[in-house]
Amino acid sequence: MTGRSTRRDVAAPPARTRWAPVLAVMVVAPWFAELSWGGYPATDLPLIVLFLGPMYGGAAVLIREVARRTGRGWPTIVLFAAAFGVLQAGLVDQSLFNPRFGRYDFQHPVHIEGINISLYYLVTFVTGHVVASIAIPIALTEAWSRRGAEPWLSRRGVWIVVALYAMATLVNFLGVKDEDGNGFQASPLQIGVAVAAVSLLGAAGLCWRRRAATDTRVPPPWVLAAGGFAAYLLYLPGENAVALAVGVLVITTAIMAIGTWSRSRRWKSEHTLALALGAVLVGVVVPFWADPYDDSVGASVELLADLGAAAISLTIVVATLLRQRTLRADPD
Repeated sequence: MTGRSTRRDVAAPPARTRWAPVLAVMVVAPWFAELSWGGYPATDLPLIVLFLGPMYGGAAVLIREVARRTGRGWPTIVLFAAAFGVLQAGLVDQSLFNPRFGRYDFQHPVHIEGINISLYYLVTFVTGHVVASIAIPIALTEAWSRRGAEPWLSRRGVWIVVALYAMATLVNFLGVKDEDGNGFQASPLQIGVAVAAVSLLGAAGLCWRRRAATDTRVPPPWVLAAGGFAAYLLYLPGENAVALAVGVLVITTAIMAIGTWSRSRRWKSEHTLALALGAVLVGVVVPFWADPYDDSVGASVELLADLGAAAISLTIVVATLLRQRTLRADPD
């Protein structure tokens, strides 16, 4: 068989929403997107998850739902996730364009005049949302299920999640503008560029056509886990133009390699999970060298928070592997 396959296995929505995986994604998404880097006091974690869960997790659930219902796979999920990354950083919290976002300078390095944007942070923010906010939560939650690729939301469930996501996004937009955003509002040009990018990425996700399967050899899962760990940990080895060039090279190489392997008939769900678990293991290391979000946190509190964050990431990996063993031993 040659050429592209256009057949789609459209999945009907369930009669009842499966709330367990939905709620799991709403907890896991903000954890990996914001909290797994450490530096937050334990008392702050529940409020942050409650605040960010419906936004990050709601987006992940809705992205997955569209992909699974229409018979599309991970290429569509990744393209939608990139659209979400631009939407979040460019239109919701507008950190991508804000010259005074809290105590951070997100306009440098590799600043582009006119639209006033840092290409370095564009890559950082979008990649972070693709991997941590969307891909990891979906891959982990599907790995815990016996029906991983099936839709989760009933028709009513879709509207509930849409409403939760919309409300959380509005609260985030207004809250960030007053607090970290210092009242900043992106210019019409910046908004137009962001909307165009979101639209193009969304359209690409909807138009992505399934390629014909191949018999390409696929690395074993442990190699993919190691590669996922190294790529996510080191894809930006600094904060300058050279580091950005390295990051673009790493991301491009990863997309090409995974795109080739995942078309193979030998590619299984455990290969996808291995990549996700490799990225999760970054959370065991990064807390100890990343600066805390709250610079008023004392050294002892920061160390305890970092140890806790690392322990949680490691526990998630171990628990997921044990769950996989249970599912293989008792597939019914």
